[in-house]
Amino acid sequence: MKILISLCLFFNLTFALPFNAIHSTMEQNIHKSLQILQTSQESTEAIAQKIFAIFDDIFDWELMAKLSLSQSYNTLSLDEQKLFNQVFENNVKKNFTDKLRLYKNQTFEVLEGTLVQPNRYHLKTSIIIDGKVNYIIFKFYPKEQENWKIYDADVLGISIIQTYRSQFADILKRYDFATLMQKLQSEITLDIK
Repeated sequence: MKILISLCLFFNLTFALPFNAIHSTMEQNIHKSLQILQTSQESTEAIAQKIFAIFDDIFDWELMAKLSLSQSYNTLSLDEQKLFNQVFENNVKKNFTDKLRLYKNQTFEVLEGTLVQPNRYHLKTSIIIDGKVNYIIFKFYPKEQENWKIYDADVLGISIIQTYRSQFADILKRYDFATLMQKLQSEITLDIK
């Protein structure tokens, strides 16, 4: 039993992102991602998988899914929540993969972090697209004391979560949850057909 608890603590600490390491870790991860993008001869999907491996432990995919579905999330069964979490994550990743070629020759820079509330930290990054500086803000919260995770990102001034929330609310006004899931799953598999 003690060994099991020790292993759990070890893995929790291994994947934790301490508050004072957010800036440097994100800077390193973005640099690694750009190197992969600029030097890899692999397929876009393979490149995306390597980038996801770098960032997956920093994103709280479950919370992002829950926030995107808003109050409707709590009406789902546990099995539906698990399925939605996975489909949501896959959908976000597919959207990222589809846009990956746009970032290949861009310049990213981690600019500054701001503690906007005691439990909310925004890390501002810049990307130059077509000669114009644009911003991406990664929004962090402490999942477990010093284990900070990303719960949202503003990409070019638009919140990923708010965008999904708005789209999902529109679909759920007219259709049921099964239809929403069907639409999300068809978007994920569209390129595979």
